[in-house]
Amino acid sequence: MARKAVVIVALAALMAGAGLGWTYSRASAAETALTTQDYIDIHNLYGTYTRFTDMGGAGDGSDYASLFTEDGEFNNAKGRDALRKMIKGFHDRLQKNGWSSRHTYTGLVITPTPEGAKGSVYLLTFNVTAKPPFVDHSGVYEDWLVKTGGGWKYKKRIYRSSESFKPSMRQGMDEIWAGR
Repeated sequence: MARKAVVIVALAALMAGAGLGWTYSRASAAETALTTQDYIDIHNLYGTYTRFTDMGGAGDGSDYASLFTEDGEFNNAKGRDALRKMIKGFHDRLQKNGWSSRHTYTGLVITPTPEGAKGSVYLLTFNVTAKPPFVDHSGVYEDWLVKTGGGWKYKKRIYRSSESFKPSMRQGMDEIWAGR
């Protein structure tokens, strides 16, 4: 009889442990789930980013910087003031060289995280002033996103240029970003 009681207690403990594990995993999944509206808002953040990068948003770069958290960063620029100066310098160089760019995203992937979301997207940048226009740059953005009182923002954004990409007309973005 004692052996049967031990087996029953062991099975009960095993079932309770499995139940607790399932409950914990469901609770963790619920904490990191994104709503349909979150996906829509994040998608719009990506679209707005391309517009503010290409069109400049506010003339001083404030619209671009507003897409990031106060301490947000893009590659080596950290904080909204540095981000504003970076995009302003980019647009000044575009004007100086007499051309315009258009960023196009493909393959956006959004993954929920406990802090917010992780995003990744392919980038093609077109030189639309060239005759004929051409793809000047290609790469991947890796993003860390957080939901703030002002909506979804970039906490951190890293751009990695595609090493194997060779545009047919080598001019443009590298020189513009580098200030040459």
